[in-house]
Amino acid sequence: MLESLRTTAKVLGKGLAAVLAVFSIISYLVSLALGPILFFSTPDGLGVATRTIHQIPVLFFMAFDVPIPAAVSVGTMFLGVWVLFVVCVVIAWLSRGGFLNSINGVLTKSISFSKTNFLFVMPLASCALFFATIVITQFQATQGVQTGSLTFPPQTSAYVILLELAFAPLREEFAFRITSIGIPVGLFLLVLYRNDPKVSGVKNSLKLVLLAMFSPEYAKAKLGYRSVAGNGLFRGISLLEWILILITSMVFGAAHFLLGGGWEIGKVTTAFMAGFVFGIMFVAYGAYAAVLMHWFFNYYFTVLDMANSAYGGAFSALSNLAVLANYGAGQVVLVVFLLISAVRLGNYLTARVAGTSTVSQ
Repeated sequence: MLESLRTTAKVLGKGLAAVLAVFSIISYLVSLALGPILFFSTPDGLGVATRTIHQIPVLFFMAFDVPIPAAVSVGTMFLGVWVLFVVCVVIAWLSRGGFLNSINGVLTKSISFSKTNFLFVMPLASCALFFATIVITQFQATQGVQTGSLTFPPQTSAYVILLELAFAPLREEFAFRITSIGIPVGLFLLVLYRNDPKVSGVKNSLKLVLLAMFSPEYAKAKLGYRSVAGNGLFRGISLLEWILILITSMVFGAAHFLLGGGWEIGKVTTAFMAGFVFGIMFVAYGAYAAVLMHWFFNYYFTVLDMANSAYGGAFSALSNLAVLANYGAGQVVLVVFLLISAVRLGNYLTARVAGTSTVSQ
């Protein structure tokens, strides 16, 4: 009887996960398409699009801000950022056998970082992080620790804000994940496999570091080092990577408060948590995954809210439904995750005591 209930709960849970994934992907694609539509079909958007940007700030290794001289319009800049988001979505759609294969096999295969398509995993991770952020923010407020909110100078156009929020995932992921985790992992692999013909010569060495910058997972797999796809999440992420994820998350959290912009001390906690999840996604899947997770918080809700204000009607319903769906699903996913983690930790400790310790996926 108990086994039957467990099987039924597992099937129901996977079915709900599939429904959440399909709804989320549809809403993601609608939000993605709405960005340029809003920017280039509204008077305010067109007015901002013609302004000129004279430099693009690029941040390296969490601390080195290098302004790149440029002479492009705001509209062109936004389209460039938007195209990179589209590229990330396409890569995500094809990852781990493809999104449709993950949907088709949801009842027969386990949901895991090693086998499941990222666009199937993303809604589960993003809604749980969304809900956890709300809970932590509210709890901190009861203790007198305020989080604040991102603020801009008075009279700042909503489309200037949209561009800044859209650019932030690319700029910050390049600074905190791509260069600060990817490059050290690449150098670590170069030292570890210095006698391997695959990394001999300057050209091959540079290729490996570049590959690690955008996908530590593929760089490790190329050399036969343990990876998430081959060894699961916990054994597939090396000690160095866990250390780098922790350090970059701590700096990511602190930077949000220290650089101002309306954030208060409570933002350190939630930004650290977000950075930690982004770091895991970067190592497990690649740069595209970290960018899209960041995109979810910066672009997704912002564009849906702007469409609600500009068009109302169905977009108002979609915006409200997206918030409610992520809030409700986040509660369920987070509780299930904590329960599963508790059970696995109990099994692991029991196995350790029995002398037959194994690490499960």
